[in-house]
Amino acid sequence: MIFTCPTSNFYAPAGRRPLRCPTTNEPLEFGDLPPFDPASIEPAAAGLWRYRAMLPVVGEERSLISLGEGWTPLIADTWRGRPLFWKMDAFMPTGSFMDRGVSVMINWLAGLPDVERLVEDSSGNAGASLACYAARARMEACIFVPDNIPELQKSQISLYGADLVEVPGGRGQAAAAAYNATRYEPDTAYASHSWQPAWLLGQMTCAWELWEQMGGETPDWVIAPTGHGGTLLGIWRGYQHLYSAGLIDRLPRLVAVQSELYAPFYEAFHNGWDRCRPQSVYARTVADSIAISDPVRDATLLAALFRSRGTVVKVKDDATIAARTRLAERGIFVEPTSATVLAALDQMDSILAPGDTIVAVLLGHGFRSLPVE
Repeated sequence: MIFTCPTSNFYAPAGRRPLRCPTTNEPLEFGDLPPFDPASIEPAAAGLWRYRAMLPVVGEERSLISLGEGWTPLIADTWRGRPLFWKMDAFMPTGSFMDRGVSVMINWLAGLPDVERLVEDSSGNAGASLACYAARARMEACIFVPDNIPELQKSQISLYGADLVEVPGGRGQAAAAAYNATRYEPDTAYASHSWQPAWLLGQMTCAWELWEQMGGETPDWVIAPTGHGGTLLGIWRGYQHLYSAGLIDRLPRLVAVQSELYAPFYEAFHNGWDRCRPQSVYARTVADSIAISDPVRDATLLAALFRSRGTVVKVKDDATIAARTRLAERGIFVEPTSATVLAALDQMDSILAPGDTIVAVLLGHGFRSLPVE
C-alpha cells in the first residue's frame, strides 16, 4: 500500500512515516484503496466494520480491534420546513465521532512492526478515543492536552490508563509537544487524528453509512463542525468513492461550521483563497473541539468546499449555547461543538431551497461537557 499527497505527485510506502508531503506539507492519504463494492458489505459485522473489505488495514492473520463503533443512528426531523437528518456520531463508545477514525487508525498502527507506544494531541475527544482504543489493543498511549480543557475529559483520558500531559497554551502548543515527543523514539508512533491517513479512511465510512441508511439517495447538503477539516473531508472522500463506483449520480454540497473566535476556513473560503492563513488567537470558546487556528487539512477541504458549491458559516458562542438548548428540547443531548450546526442552519435560509435535504453530523455527546462532581 502507498500514501500519496492529494495536491502533488508525491507518494511513499504506507507505514508509520511519513505523514506529510515534503513539498506541500499536506497530510498524506491512502492512494491505492479498493473501489467501493456493495457486494462486499458484511451486514452481520459490527458497526463500521461491515465495510472491512474497503478498509485494508487489518490482515486475515490479526484479530480486529473494535468496540462496535459506527453504524450510528440517522434520525429524521424537519427544520424550518425542510427535511433534516441528524447523523448521531456522538453515539460512539467514548461519546464522540473520533472513535470512527481512531478505530481504523489503531488497527493500522497495531499491524506495523515495532510500534508499542502511541502519542496524540487533543482538546479532549481525540485523546479519550485514542486512550480507549490503545487500552483495548494493549498498547501504551500518551496524550498531550491544553491545560484548560474540561476536567471531565482529562479524567476520561486518565481512566483508560493513558499518560496525560498538560501543556500551557492552546492546541498548537499541545500539538508541537506531542510531535516532538515522537521524533526520536523508534517504538513510538504519532497517532494524530489530524495527520494519520488511516484516521481519514475511518471517517469515510460515515458517508457509506449515510448512503445505506438513506436508501442510496444523496442529501443536498452535509453540514458538520470543522476544526482541522478531517471530518467533512472524510465524508467527502466517502461520497467520491460512491460516485466513482457509479452508485450515486451527484455529490452533496458541504457546509463547514466554525466558531466565530476560530474561523480560518471562513476567512479563506469567503476570500476565495486556496489555503487558510493561520490566525494568531488564543481565546476560550464553548465550541472547544473546533478551536483550531491553523488547520492541517486546509487545502484539501477548501478544494472540496469550492467543488461542491458549499459554504462556510461561523457562529457566536451565545448562538451555540441557545442551539444546544433547542436540541435538548427535541431530546438530542450534545456537547456545544455539535450544537454549532443548528446555529449555522439558522443563518442559511438564503441559500437553502425549500425542498433541500440536509444531513447534520453531531459529533459529541452532551455528557462530555458536564462538570465533574
